[in-house]
Amino acid sequence: MCLNCINLSSMKRCYIRAFAPFFVFCLLAGTQVFSQPTAPAGMKWEVVPALTDEFDSWDDTKWFKSLWNYGVPVQMLAENSGVTDGKLWIKATLDSNSTRWFETSRVWSKTQINYPMYTECSMKTAHISAYNTFWMNNGDINNRDEIDICENNSKPSITSKTDWPYLMQSQYFITVNRNDERAKGNFDNRNLSAGNPLRGVKWNEAYHTLGVWWKDKNNVQFYLDGEPAGSVTTTRDFTRSLNIIWDLWTIDAAWSGGIANPQDLLNDSINTMYVDWIHTYSLVDDGSVHIEEEASAAGIEFFPNPTTDQLTIRLPESPQEEAQVQIYHSSGQLVKTEQLAGETHHLSLRNLPAALYLLRVQNGDRLGFQRIVKQ
Repeated sequence: MCLNCINLSSMKRCYIRAFAPFFVFCLLAGTQVFSQPTAPAGMKWEVVPALTDEFDSWDDTKWFKSLWNYGVPVQMLAENSGVTDGKLWIKATLDSNSTRWFETSRVWSKTQINYPMYTECSMKTAHISAYNTFWMNNGDINNRDEIDICENNSKPSITSKTDWPYLMQSQYFITVNRNDERAKGNFDNRNLSAGNPLRGVKWNEAYHTLGVWWKDKNNVQFYLDGEPAGSVTTTRDFTRSLNIIWDLWTIDAAWSGGIANPQDLLNDSINTMYVDWIHTYSLVDDGSVHIEEEASAAGIEFFPNPTTDQLTIRLPESPQEEAQVQIYHSSGQLVKTEQLAGETHHLSLRNLPAALYLLRVQNGDRLGFQRIVKQ
């Protein structure tokens, strides 16, 4: 059963908003059913059209082919990517007369995005020893912010890497003057929940849904096929807006799984990665323009606002046993929960960074929301 079905640009998608807090993934008569993670209180996901595409045709207002090269043997070519039959594709072909014999391509968004945001795509990998990537970047080897959602190699030529066909291989870089802050995860799709139909299915055998919730300047949550698939908390801050990118490439290195077999590039049944669609959202206020009025109507007072280290919450009556306050960062991240101890409650904000926050106070059937500024 599908709830709240939405059509973005065609009838081949169906979205479900139930079963918070995770998205839902299943197959119904060949239709994919899922949703982005549930937005925090007072916020909602808003589609970013410039970064959302069903790939019914090539849209050069959204995408371009960035053809800078990786190292030998990679050669980026515009003709090795495109859109056909509702799919974005990137194909690896062979030029046996060149040292750059691995002909391939890269697709890059024209629009950049910053946190808080969420993006997901449905992707099926080529079955060659190469990285099939879905990533976000701004910068170069010297200075950059980068979030790698997926770098799957479904057929490593180093045969001892038997786990690699199942690995997502997410990571991030924050590079300053060629000094990297970096962490890499190896989420294995065989660790998806028992009821997930894509558990243990190799990346070249079916379309997998890859997602990332870039929550704030330090926190990133990855998703795979409707389930959380690892997260990172950085020490340095993400400071740049990022482009969305797909590419397919190989290198003769153990960390990549080994170089591609040139003969595999002659086989059109395995030498192409595909993207069925991409959907991207920004996290915005949910339109509750009377949040402060709602708090007032509930008889709840918040002061001072703006504040520095402490906020006073005054209730119109004694708090009930389960009365509590929750604090959400403007990115949507829940950063603090505290029980209310009396009609006047002093809430410490000393350890929170300066930012805009949304407070949610629940006292029995009284519910109040308030935006506050921590200076």
